[in-house]
Amino acid sequence: MLRKFDYPWLLFKRSLWLIMPVIGIGMAENKLGNQRCTNLVIDIQGDSGTRFLNQMDVQMLVTENGGDPLMGNKLDDVALHDLESRVRRNKLIKKCQVFRDLKGNIVVKVEQERPLARWIQTSQNEELQNTSGYYINEEGVFFPLSESYSARTLLVSGPFFKNPKNLETKKGASLVALLRFLNTDPFWKAQIAQLDVDKDGEIHFLTVLGDQQIEFGTAENYEPKFKKLRMFYGKVLSQDWSRYKRISVKFQDQIVCE
Repeated sequence: MLRKFDYPWLLFKRSLWLIMPVIGIGMAENKLGNQRCTNLVIDIQGDSGTRFLNQMDVQMLVTENGGDPLMGNKLDDVALHDLESRVRRNKLIKKCQVFRDLKGNIVVKVEQERPLARWIQTSQNEELQNTSGYYINEEGVFFPLSESYSARTLLVSGPFFKNPKNLETKKGASLVALLRFLNTDPFWKAQIAQLDVDKDGEIHFLTVLGDQQIEFGTAENYEPKFKKLRMFYGKVLSQDWSRYKRISVKFQDQIVCE
């Protein structure tokens, strides 16, 4: 049985177990805050085959093209949120996180946008203009081309893409879902060279093998159409790739060929 004067001592010891970690964290944060930036660590994440930006590009974004250097600054004086905002202004970057580590580094983690397709502007003669256009990401959002890198991705064209808000409609959502499908299906990813969409959402494909133009109709219920087309490829076109110039699967339960 404990004597009465043992209770305050026991309570004091238990309180120390609670207080000491808090004091330790406070001291560590104070020490870290007084530390000076020793290095800028840049981690570019995302698709390993995409190189829209390199480490120097990100460094220029963080430091306002070198006008606001971070090296040697007290970490407590560095506004991490402002640095994130600077980097996010670049439309080639999807996400950005800036934080400081225990070594005195400022770490910048960025994720590049991943292109689902590239819209190519066409002239009045329907000729491709390779220097203009936009990329389209997996959410159906447009982002600009890069001056230093051109991603290998599906080409799309046509007046439907001239208004980015069209991709926010029901037809647009179906079209983005179709683009995702074309990027994940090995056969169609290799076979479809270009996709053209008119103002009403009607789709035409240009193929790699053969010289066919495929009339697909709108993107709604695209999976049954691709199944029909895949069967037609296997049973008919594989015997003679030049047999037809136009193939239409826009009508339900039938394939029209010329």
